[in-house]
Amino acid sequence: MGKTTLKSLAQALNMSVSTVSKALNDSYEISASTKKKVKEFAEKYNYQPNVLAQFLKTGKTQTIGVVLPKMTSPFESQILEGMQQTASELHYRIVIMNTMENEEQERQALQSMLDKAVDGLLFCPIHEQSNLELATRIMKTTPIVIFDRTNYALETHKVGVLNAAGTYNACKHLFETGRRRIAIFCGTNQGITAKRLSGYYEAHTELEVPLTPEYVVYCNVKSVEELHLEMEQHIRTLLNLPHPPDAIIGVADTITTHLLGVLAKLNVKVPDTLAVIGFANTDLALSLNPSLSTIRQPTKDIGEISIKKLVEVINKSHRSQIEWEDIKLPTSIQLRRSTLG
Repeated sequence: MGKTTLKSLAQALNMSVSTVSKALNDSYEISASTKKKVKEFAEKYNYQPNVLAQFLKTGKTQTIGVVLPKMTSPFESQILEGMQQTASELHYRIVIMNTMENEEQERQALQSMLDKAVDGLLFCPIHEQSNLELATRIMKTTPIVIFDRTNYALETHKVGVLNAAGTYNACKHLFETGRRRIAIFCGTNQGITAKRLSGYYEAHTELEVPLTPEYVVYCNVKSVEELHLEMEQHIRTLLNLPHPPDAIIGVADTITTHLLGVLAKLNVKVPDTLAVIGFANTDLALSLNPSLSTIRQPTKDIGEISIKKLVEVINKSHRSQIEWEDIKLPTSIQLRRSTLG
């Protein structure tokens, strides 16, 4: 068999093209045994559906685009795993583009997804205003669901976490262990920063712990090299203050997972001199030295729900009647030696 087509599959299986097509698309009209036979045969001979023909027939490509700022940590890979699994169950393919925290690359990625004729887009914007005008134009013809960095002024479904509650609970834990001078390391121009920082401020206000403006610092997360240099500089500056901090909260996975290494390089003892906790979904947290206390996000749930909400919109004939949801999932704290000692 040369290139496997729907027609060649049907001939080889001695079935009609219609039967094979319905079996591949899980139609209720086809028996489970026939579906199994067709799918196994199609997989054996590497059958790939003709996306153009499918689009001309149905107006859909069964393809979902995913645009996100980075793919450098377990957080993103876990979200993508949830998306991939759910998309496959719903008979969609996903195409992924990484913008590397660069607004121009983000613009190009969004435009490229339109050129690929995706049925819908899952979009994690770099920050609150990045390519908002373009996303608003795209939304008129192609459904978009915003995930993770949901502080974005686009009227659509949004799927993220209770960011402020995550930092609030981290502060509360540190206060309870006797830490009262907490620094917070934020990502420059990251759409998650404002909400997570608000939880930090709220905890200090409600629990009547004085705020120190110098404890709030920003780091460039576009490259690991720059991040390490900036964190080193910030830590040296903070430790030279008249009243240096006794704990650090990392606002993003990239910051949190690199903090222990930077502190070790500077010979700063954790948690004796500085306790460390932050947003991080790495499974290696327990294996680090010391083991890392983390604010963990339900990543697979974010991916699964994002896909399901987008597919709902894709299948709606009257999208103007949709009531948009802002879905916020709770985080959890996993306490280890970096704060408990």
